[in-house]
Amino acid sequence: MGFLDNSSITVDAILTKRGRQILSQGGDFTITKFALSDEEIDYTLYDVTHPNGTDSYGAAIENMSLLEASPNRRLFNSHLVNQSLAGAKVEVAQLSYTGVATNAEIAISPTTIGAPAEDYTFTIDNINVVKFKAVPSAKTQTAKTITLVAQSITVAATTTVTIIGVNSGITNVVTVSVKKDEAAVTDPLGPEPNGDDDGGTGGSGGTGGSGGTGGYGSGPTHDMP
Repeated sequence: MGFLDNSSITVDAILTKRGRQILSQGGDFTITKFALSDEEIDYTLYDVTHPNGTDSYGAAIENMSLLEASPNRRLFNSHLVNQSLAGAKVEVAQLSYTGVATNAEIAISPTTIGAPAEDYTFTIDNINVVKFKAVPSAKTQTAKTITLVAQSITVAATTTVTIIGVNSGITNVVTVSVKKDEAAVTDPLGPEPNGDDDGGTGGSGGTGGSGGTGGYGSGPTHDMP
C-alpha cells in the first residue's frame, strides 16, 4: 500500500485476482459494478474554527494523501451510499463461520434495514472452498437468499462471500472457514473451475475507488464529482 499524488484528480486502476485470472486465460471481462469508500478519511480533521472561514473548514481533509488502490475486498469496509440511504445497512444473522465440515450447508438470508426490501448479489471469492447449492459452477448469484455447500478440500481454507443489495448497493461480507477433508483431492488454493462472473478492476483517486465484479478499490470522498 502506497500513496498517490493528490495534486491533481487521478484514477488508479488495477486488476483484481479474478480479473488477472480471466485475462491470463484469454477471456473477456467487463466491469459490472463499482463501490465507493471513505475509510481512509479522518473526519475529525474537519475544523469549524478555522480562522479563514467556511471555505477552509475541510482544508486538512482535502490535502490528505490518497491511498493506492487495493484489490482486497476484505480491506474495503466503509461504503458510501446515496444520501437517501444514510444509516441503512444490510444485515445477516452471522458474519463468520468456522470449522465448517465437508458438505455442510450454510443458509444466508440478508435483510436491508432502513431501506426498501431488495434482492442481493452474492459473490464467492473462492469456489474451491464453498459453492452455491443451486448453481455449483457459479461464483455469483442474485437472489433474496442463498445456500452454500462446503467443499471437500485437502487443507483447511477460508473464503469470503460478498453480499451487495441490488437496489441500495450496500455491502456486507461473510467469512467461511472449511475444515480439511482427509479424502479430498481438491487443493483450495489451486485453479478454480470457470465461474459465470466477470473480473474487474479496483481503483482509487479522483473519482473515488471503483471495482468490477470480483474486486473493490477505495477512494476519498473529497475528490468525487
